[in-house]
Amino acid sequence: MQGLLLAAGVWLIAAPLLRAETPLAAAELLRYTLEETPTQLSRRLGPPVQIADADPRFITWFYQTDVADAHDHSHLLLFRKEDGKLAGVTRNFHIPVNVDALFPDAKSRTHYWPSDTDRQWSVRVRVLGEDRLAIAMGVKAAGQTTNQVIIARRSALRIWLPWLDAQLSAIPPNRD
Repeated sequence: MQGLLLAAGVWLIAAPLLRAETPLAAAELLRYTLEETPTQLSRRLGPPVQIADADPRFITWFYQTDVADAHDHSHLLLFRKEDGKLAGVTRNFHIPVNVDALFPDAKSRTHYWPSDTDRQWSVRVRVLGEDRLAIAMGVKAAGQTTNQVIIARRSALRIWLPWLDAQLSAIPPNRD
């Protein structure tokens, strides 16, 4: 009986983490338009647990929701210093999630680092608008899982992911 109670106790503690690590948690990223202001975001999310200001171009806000380790961050919000605009939102998952619903085949493309001919690492990209992308890190096809999804301004890729920026510039993207 004690073993059963212990197992139930572990389940009750772990259940919120498992519920958060679902495709629905990844889908919440689509609500970010990247036009949100820092004030709007702090009202929605609360204060960040940490702020990094060392980069000359960006300020990063770190959040810890649904994390199994106190050293992990569930969300990173990156703001451009030049104008204070949100450049990207990263969602990290402790347990890999399937993000097929966010990256349907007809609206997504797979790109490879460092190039299409030297395929060492993959990302699945969906164009959400003129300057807004969804990126599933390490995913090359439907059915695969990821620990990280990013909503980013297309214009910021030349700084973060120049190889992806070059590939997207060379191929006309699918658009929603």
